[in-house]
Amino acid sequence: MLLLASCNQFIQLVETESVGKDAVSKNGVCENSDIRINYDFWSEDGVTYFSIYNKADKPMYIDWKRSVFVYNDWKNDYWIEKTTTQTYMVPVGSGKALGYVPKVSTVWAERYTFIPPHTYVSVPMTYVIMNNGLQVTTETSGSGKSTMTISQSLRKQPDAKSMKTKIDKTTGKGSVNAWVKNYTPEASTNRFRNFLTYSFDEKFNTEKFIENDFYVSKITEMTTKNFNGKFSKMNMKVKVGAMKTKGKVRVYESPYRNQTSFYNTILK
Repeated sequence: MLLLASCNQFIQLVETESVGKDAVSKNGVCENSDIRINYDFWSEDGVTYFSIYNKADKPMYIDWKRSVFVYNDWKNDYWIEKTTTQTYMVPVGSGKALGYVPKVSTVWAERYTFIPPHTYVSVPMTYVIMNNGLQVTTETSGSGKSTMTISQSLRKQPDAKSMKTKIDKTTGKGSVNAWVKNYTPEASTNRFRNFLTYSFDEKFNTEKFIENDFYVSKITEMTTKNFNGKFSKMNMKVKVGAMKTKGKVRVYESPYRNQTSFYNTILK
């Protein structure tokens, strides 16, 4: 279920497909004989959330320094050497002589993740897949003059008429207008892959790799109402400290939700 504000008129549903020589995703799941990776991109602009399952009968280790997220061939590190320092007070003495002295705790970022046999681990590192829905088109006239159009909306592209189609209405019977653009792996402007280094040896004397490749294969622009689908009203109560509030909210069905899709809000 998705609770989404309807103040914006249009939304783009962005669908991805998995390609590559390694394990290919099926419904958001990529795996080989050792490891299973479950993906869920569903969010505004998309995030690379994934969990890892060790299929083997022995412990597995992930090296985040040698694992990366690659967006349009640009490397983005999962692990950066850094520390988090916190100061806390520790009691000393007793009775009237009781006092407190500050202590400092330093925690290093985790480079390696230990995964026991047949165990899932949630991965905290994520990257935004597509931080805008900009569409760029260039037209050249007969005189050689070029015009570049930059817009978030498929409806405002020069070839918008060819993209216009009908899709099923999610709030009732019939159909509604939508604008659809399909991409091949070679022509897609949004490609990303997840490269992981793992080993069953704690010292990584022998290491293995798994790489999952994705690309944006289809964008469907539709009204926010059709994207949200049907809704039901639900009572909500919120209490924060001494403050209390209550009211009714709309809970939408979100019929397009999919682990390998995400969405972009299109402003007027």
